[in-house]
Amino acid sequence: MKKIGTYALYGGAFIFIGILIWSIFDSNKKSESENIGVQNIKSNTIEIQEVEPAEKIQVFLFHSTNRCYSCITAGEYTKKMLEQNFSSELKSGKIEFREINVDLPENKEVANKFKASGTSLFTNTIIDGNDNIKEDTQVWRLVSNEQAFSKYLSEKLKKLIGNEVSAQDQTKVQAEDIIFYSGDNCLECASLEKYFQEKDLKNKISFGEKNISKNENDAQQMAEDAMFCNLNEESFAVPFLRVGDKCYTKEADIINFFEQKINGIS
Repeated sequence: MKKIGTYALYGGAFIFIGILIWSIFDSNKKSESENIGVQNIKSNTIEIQEVEPAEKIQVFLFHSTNRCYSCITAGEYTKKMLEQNFSSELKSGKIEFREINVDLPENKEVANKFKASGTSLFTNTIIDGNDNIKEDTQVWRLVSNEQAFSKYLSEKLKKLIGNEVSAQDQTKVQAEDIIFYSGDNCLECASLEKYFQEKDLKNKISFGEKNISKNENDAQQMAEDAMFCNLNEESFAVPFLRVGDKCYTKEADIINFFEQKINGIS
C-alpha cells in the first residue's frame, strides 16, 4: 500500500510538471502570436499613413469680377512661383493653374464643383482618377510677404507630387510669416528701427518690412491684416506687427515679442 501511495505521489508530480511545462510553452506561443499581430497592425498603420504622389494637381484661384488687392497679389505670386519652380510640371500638365471668375456663367460648373464663392484658393490632388479638393486659407495670411507665400505654396506642392520637404524648411516658412509695418514721422517706428539695429535682429529673424507712407498697397494690406485680427480702423496705427494670426500695435509689445523670439533661437 505504501508503494502504491508512493507511485501515486510520483505520478501526480510528473503529471503536474507536464501540465506546467505545457502551459509555459502555450503561453510563449500565444505571446509570439500576439507580437506578430501587433507587428502586423503597426505595419498596416504605416501603409495607411503613406500618401500616394498625385497624378495631377489643379491650383485654382477663384475670384469675383471686382478683385481686391489680396486676390490680385495672390494670383501674381502663385503664377510667378509656378513658372519659376514648376515650369516642367506646367508644360506637361501635371500642374494646372487657373484664375477663375465665379461671376461668369461659363465658370458656374467648376465653381459649383469646388464649392467656391468669392475669393478663394483651392488645390485638387488627383490620385487614381479621384479628386481630392481642399481649400487653402493659409495663403491669405502670407500675401503681404511674397517670399513666405511662395515658399509655403511651393513646399506644399512638392509634398503633393511626392517630393520630400524637410522639417527645417517647414519651420522657415512659419518663421517668415512676420510683417512689420512702419511709416514716416513715426517716433515709435524710429525707436523700433534703432532696436532692430542694436540687436542685429534682421540677421537673426526673418521678417518682412513695409512702409505705409511710401506704398499705398502696403497701407491697404495693413488694413486687411488689422481686420483679420478683428481690429477696427480707429484702434490701430504704425508701428504695427502681424505674426500669423496675431497682431501687435504697441512698441513695448512688439519688443517683447522679438525678445522672446531671440531667446527661443539662441
